[in-house]
Amino acid sequence: DEHGSQPGLALDRAFRESAEAALQDRMEGYLFALMATVELDREGKITFTRTLPDARFGQPGSGLYARVRRADGTAALGSPSLLGSGDLASQQPKPGRQLFSRVSFNGAPHYLLSYGARWEVAPGKDYPLYFEIAEDLRGFQQQLNRYRRNLWGWLALAAVILLLVQAGVLHRGLKPLRQVTRGLEKIETGQADRLTGQYPAELQQLTDKINSLLEQTRNQLQRYRDSLGNMAHSLKTPLTILGNILNADKHARPANAEARQQLERIRQIIDYQLQRASTAGQTALPRQVALKALIERILAAMQKVYADKGVQPEVHIDTDLCCQCEEGDAMEILGNLIENAFKWSQHRIRVTAHASETGEITLNVEDDGPGIAAEVRQRVLERGQRADPATAGHGIGLAMVQEIVLLYGGRLRIEDSDLGGAAIRITLP
Repeated sequence: DEHGSQPGLALDRAFRESAEAALQDRMEGYLFALMATVELDREGKITFTRTLPDARFGQPGSGLYARVRRADGTAALGSPSLLGSGDLASQQPKPGRQLFSRVSFNGAPHYLLSYGARWEVAPGKDYPLYFEIAEDLRGFQQQLNRYRRNLWGWLALAAVILLLVQAGVLHRGLKPLRQVTRGLEKIETGQADRLTGQYPAELQQLTDKINSLLEQTRNQLQRYRDSLGNMAHSLKTPLTILGNILNADKHARPANAEARQQLERIRQIIDYQLQRASTAGQTALPRQVALKALIERILAAMQKVYADKGVQPEVHIDTDLCCQCEEGDAMEILGNLIENAFKWSQHRIRVTAHASETGEITLNVEDDGPGIAAEVRQRVLERGQRADPATAGHGIGLAMVQEIVLLYGGRLRIEDSDLGGAAIRITLP
């Protein structure tokens, strides 16, 4: 960026100014050598008394030139390197002064150093002369370009090394945060109960607070469920006693029959509301439930209950397929669906489950029973409604299943199965 390039620009400018100063000093040395080799007689004739110090002055077109001009601007003397060259731009500095400028000569940029002098040949007799040294800038520019390439190359390398070091420091510094993130992901997917591992002192307090919060949440949920269970037992016992008292009267009046009916309805409402309240739903602390093992346990129990029907269930589920939910909720869903399938089936039940590419779990429970007519499918999902009123039951099974599924953000559909009966399809995220 602009701030990052300022040191490089400063170094470039410092080197250029230093190189220009060195070039000017060198050209001043050539200028003094030129003045030392010039001889002027009384008639104003100028000659070289010896060879100029740099061999390039003797090579035509070498890029280093020397010239002496008279006051009228005409060339009085020039180095052999000027042979075949064009006219060099002239300057006329005051006597004892010098001018350093950039000019174009032979189609190329040159530095020109001019010095004005009054050359005395006899007392009271002198000649104004101008001594000039010109040097091609291409060599200077090549030197400057080499320096710039090296400078920016090393600066770029230093920047890359600095970025790599910074990335390494950030990677190492953020490692504990990544560890916390992975730990939270494991908790979210039910693979862990708390954050484990060693953390820096700056994060240890945070992880301890998170673990404390998780523990408090679990304890509170457990206390809530225990309280509901206690309340269920507390209410069911007196209701059972009342029911027994009413049933003991063989000569029950119509009022007793109505009382028994209302008592049964109270029991249904209590069962439904307690089950609904104790459902965990989608929480921040779910567990991984192995579906196949859970389904096989339920099927084994149902086969004992309905042993007289001789139902042969089919299970098509991968052993490692897991559902992210509370085991009690999964048991409630599968238990209700499989029990309904056994109740209505003739001989066959099929349970299948699979995961989609997006991670959704689709669960199907099918039977070869009479099925559920399309016009009553919505009604049977309402609390207290049954597909066949003559069949025993409270009519809250499918309603309860749907409420649990909705709590997890899922969907429940009733369809026709190719086995001939109903197909209950559940999709969970």
